[in-house]
Parts: sequence; C-alpha cells; structure tokens
Amino acid sequence: MGSSGMKRKGRKHQPKVGTRPEREYALHQGERAVATNMGVTGKGWIFWTAIIVIVALVVFSLVGWIFWF
Repeated sequence: MGSSGMKRKGRKHQPKVGTRPEREYALHQGERAVATNMGVTGKGWIFWTAIIVIVALVVFSLVGWIFWF
C-alpha cells in the first residue's frame, strides 16, 4: 500500500511564520499543552459536570447573600 493517500488527506498546512494566524495557532497549542499537563484532555462529561457544579455553587452563594441581607 502506497502513501499517495497521505499526500492528499493526512497533511495539514501550517501558517507562515510571523503571521497572525501562526501566532494564534501557537497560542492555541500552548494553551492546549497547559490544559493537557493539568489533566484536561477533552471536554467530556466530567468537564461539563464540573462546570455545572461550579456555576451552581456560585448561583446558590449569590442567592444566599442576597436573601441574607
């Protein structure tokens, strides 16, 4: 089996060095690397559950403060 399919389908062209798209791409890759080091590899159900729990805690605490005073 040859590699001719790889030439058409598998390659991704990188932006030219020093251009705005290249800087944005590098920033995105850096953010992704930091997230991977922290253990966040994708936005699966654990990620969304954590977001919902955090938002719920913030909302309940704000409602508590509003009704407390």
